[in-house]
Amino acid sequence: MNNYKTIPKSESDLLLFDWGYDLMEEYFRMISAANFQPNSLILDVATGTGRAASTLTRLGHSVITGDYNLDSKIESERRITEAYLDKVKYIRLNLEKIPFADSTVDNIVCINTMHELNNPLLCLSEIIRVHSPKGKLLMADFNSLGFDAMDKLHTVRKGELHSRGKISSEEIKNILVDNYSAIKEINTQLNRGFIAGGNRNES
Repeated sequence: MNNYKTIPKSESDLLLFDWGYDLMEEYFRMISAANFQPNSLILDVATGTGRAASTLTRLGHSVITGDYNLDSKIESERRITEAYLDKVKYIRLNLEKIPFADSTVDNIVCINTMHELNNPLLCLSEIIRVHSPKGKLLMADFNSLGFDAMDKLHTVRKGELHSRGKISSEEIKNILVDNYSAIKEINTQLNRGFIAGGNRNES
């Protein structure tokens, strides 16, 4: 059950693997490092092609996964697989106005999303607003090698470079440090991530 290798690889995953990168293994490592309580309910933002949601289900968690639209829902369901779909609930989610009250979501995972956003500072503020510091927040995005790999992938598949976004990982870290008492950094080959929790600093 706890085996990310049961997750079907997409064409992008296979290309990355041929180039020496295992992005699904990185998702598994980062989410495992967050050490969520067993059988947790976790908000995944944003759904994308389902990498995070599929990994969370293999680790025994239930998932509410949200995206601005559900255009990639079929692709994400294919990755999650029918055997695990009962653990996943899809919602439409505008990260600039998350439809949850303050401090009501115990656990949140946000991987490889921030660089896709037009207003990442507002979205990060919203994520922090709804997150309860008694739980854990996993934020991760590509490092420089990761963005280079995405450039190569998008050039091959789409004939264009991949967006590097409007917020750096260092900016994300500084914002998390200002809002949480405990921050753990995790680095993989392609990603830099932070696991945040604990009471928000009052200063």
